[in-house]
Amino acid sequence: MNKIDLSGKWQLYMDASCSSGLPAAYGDEITLPGTTAEARKGERNTERASGYLTDPYKFEGHAWFGRKIDICEEWSSRQLYLRLERTRMTSLYVDGEPCGECDSLCSPHIYKLPQLTEGIHRIDICVKNVGYPTKGGHMTSPDTQTNWNGITGAIELLIRPKVHIDDIAVLSKTDPKHVVFSCEAVDICEAHITVDGGKTVTMMLRKGSNKVIYTPDAELSMWDEFSPELHCLSIAVNGELQKVSFGIRKLATNGRKLLVNGRETFLRGKHDGMLFPLTGYAPTDVDSWLKVLQTAKNYGINHYRFHTCCPPDAAFTAADMLGIYMQPELPFWGTVPDELTDEQRYLIEEGSRILKEFGNHPSFFSMSLGNELWGNKDIMNDILARYRREDDRHLYLDGSNNFQFMPCALKNADILSGVRLSRERLYRGSYPMCDAPLGFIQTDAPNTAHSYDKIIVPDTLGEASEGGKIQIQYGTGVKEVEGDAAETFIPEIPVISHEIGQYEMYPDYSEIEKYTGVLKAENIALFREKAEQNGLLRYAEDHFKASGALAIDCYKREIEAALKSEELSGFQLLDIQDFTGQGTALVGILNSMMQSKGLITPEKWRQFCNSVVIMAEFDKFVFSSEEDIVFGVTLFCTDPSFRATRASYTIECDGSVELYGHIRIKHEKRVDRLGRITFRADDIMRPAVYKLTLSVEGTDICNTYEFSVFPDINITITENEIRTENKVVKIAHDRESTLNSLEKGIKVLYVPDSGDKLPGTYCTDMWCFPMFRSISESMGKPVPIGTLGLLIDESSETLGQFPCRSYTTPQWFDIVMHSHCEELDEPGITPIVQVIDHPDRAKMLGLLYNIRTGFGTLTVCTSRLWEIADKPEVRWFAKSITDMM
Repeated sequence: MNKIDLSGKWQLYMDASCSSGLPAAYGDEITLPGTTAEARKGERNTERASGYLTDPYKFEGHAWFGRKIDICEEWSSRQLYLRLERTRMTSLYVDGEPCGECDSLCSPHIYKLPQLTEGIHRIDICVKNVGYPTKGGHMTSPDTQTNWNGITGAIELLIRPKVHIDDIAVLSKTDPKHVVFSCEAVDICEAHITVDGGKTVTMMLRKGSNKVIYTPDAELSMWDEFSPELHCLSIAVNGELQKVSFGIRKLATNGRKLLVNGRETFLRGKHDGMLFPLTGYAPTDVDSWLKVLQTAKNYGINHYRFHTCCPPDAAFTAADMLGIYMQPELPFWGTVPDELTDEQRYLIEEGSRILKEFGNHPSFFSMSLGNELWGNKDIMNDILARYRREDDRHLYLDGSNNFQFMPCALKNADILSGVRLSRERLYRGSYPMCDAPLGFIQTDAPNTAHSYDKIIVPDTLGEASEGGKIQIQYGTGVKEVEGDAAETFIPEIPVISHEIGQYEMYPDYSEIEKYTGVLKAENIALFREKAEQNGLLRYAEDHFKASGALAIDCYKREIEAALKSEELSGFQLLDIQDFTGQGTALVGILNSMMQSKGLITPEKWRQFCNSVVIMAEFDKFVFSSEEDIVFGVTLFCTDPSFRATRASYTIECDGSVELYGHIRIKHEKRVDRLGRITFRADDIMRPAVYKLTLSVEGTDICNTYEFSVFPDINITITENEIRTENKVVKIAHDRESTLNSLEKGIKVLYVPDSGDKLPGTYCTDMWCFPMFRSISESMGKPVPIGTLGLLIDESSETLGQFPCRSYTTPQWFDIVMHSHCEELDEPGITPIVQVIDHPDRAKMLGLLYNIRTGFGTLTVCTSRLWEIADKPEVRWFAKSITDMM
């Protein structure tokens, strides 16, 4: 098309009072595309937001943008359109006369202009970011891209022949020998058609709808994540050439299997709310999206789920090029009523606009009706049926995690996205306390044997859920919904686990200075100030690294559980990227700008998140030297080019190889259990840490695990003492008797009563402690513990016989789960094992520490070791403590 770029200087008038009619005068100017916040227009916002990033120039109201355009004689005989690629609700005035309104949040606003004469004409655009027909989800949320005002994409004058074609849709999805497309013609016209620069076919198009079949000279290659082959359809009508990029790919389901071009696939997805702190809005250029999506792909991601939002065309274009499966979602988070409202009608039309605008992209994989929806299932079914009639090139979901405790698979849904199939049938590793029961990552001793297969397809079904009013977590708050009675069921469509992970870590305060653009990290700065006030800032970097190491281990075990599950067809991580809203959820291995935090390399992450992953299945990671160490070897594979036939396993300790062997790769199915390996370490005299390396021969595919082995020792642990072969250490539970014993020269370990103190927990906090604390309190449910793992002084002599790292590892599980947290708020304390507190609460917490007293050093341990005295690691932990007394 002949396009005139209208970017550049525009006049600006900002009207917070939202008056009607054209402004009397402008008085300011702005460079477009952009936003008023990016241009630092309006009054400065002095608020420091604590729950999300701060927009220093937040503006809500009507923003007017005006300029003149010069129409030449040739253009005056053409049909002119104004195209605004990405904006808010708009009204257009041409030469002072109203020329229409558009309210799409997701698709371009295209205005057909009146016939303009040669000469100067005026365009005025009113952009409104108030009074939306829907709340907008993450299209307008301060938690993500903010409720910006402006025009952020292309601003173009389209100069078109009177007779032209629109709405070109490439319908080919299975047949590489033919290209089928449809289009709308303004009138009868002659079209010249070619694909990939091949032969040109000329044909007459009738007025209205046309369906055309073009046969290329050679069979076209197919598109998928491994071979994202693209083609170009060119159509010339009356001197106007339109080019449409497309790919041929067939999406289908077969029971619970998800198929691309007839091959089973598995979605390794991430959540995305279009969080771009430097600009406060999503980019509309391909290069920016290539950088973002390639970063995600470097970490093994092949799928993007956009939470209540739809990205611009550039994102789909970049995904086409890289082989990423994209899932836009209607900007809706709520209840579908029994009778269609204006909001629902708007959302239905918005979905149709998304399909029409972006449907040619092969990366457009699926579309969801919204996030965590409730309401009328019949209406949802009808909407899905409508969309499939409009465009059957994609897969459809009724929503993401709909009906929460009462899930169901709607008739017209292709995929079920959720977290549970009943209150107890959980297929995610972590849950907030308000949605208990908790997940296996939060409750079970660390293992890699967990699978969701018996959850999705159980041997027996439990009881049905009763209907009625129930209270649910809704966004960052609480609401009451009416739930239908839910039958227990086994889904017969592919199942995707929704928003898995959410493992929080301590802030990296050095990141604050990276927020050099529109949005400022005042929320993280407030955390830093509280840490400084409470004397924690000196530990901040160590807290960040230690909590990050634990979070990564939690992510690894959850991702591997998903990959091992034959009945699961994908997951959507929340997230490899920090989410700096909803109370500030620092859950990413990348910061909010998709930059590495330095915690793990892409290569290391891809060991457990990729199209081919070799995994060990351990029931536990802590063993006695008197037991066999047995683990399974499993291969996950969706890569059609994978041909390796043998894997190897190596077990090492202190640089010495203890076991080496091979195992055959069968190539039987997506999840192959290759065999089980047995190892025994019965000749050790001291605790030892072993490293298992699994490798696929002839490739760089590998994975590593560590496990600990503890020999038996003669030690007795009771509530009142620890007795070894040559020492007895008293256990005291109140401060006065402890100091009396210390004064008398009696060896004593102080284990304070737990009372109503904060309990210990192994797993790091889920999502965001401030948000879920508030929700739990509102619902009258237990609040989350809110800690982020341990920071361990591994060089301490007190731990000299208990091999450990500076961060939480599996031998600490029972010790922590049978402990509480003591506040270290007195002088003379030397922490040995700190419990990392959430930065919002910012307490100095301890599990094991020394206190300097007038009678010597007092060792304090908050773990009730006598409750777990049979555990080999606990016996060595007690020995290590008492040997130093």
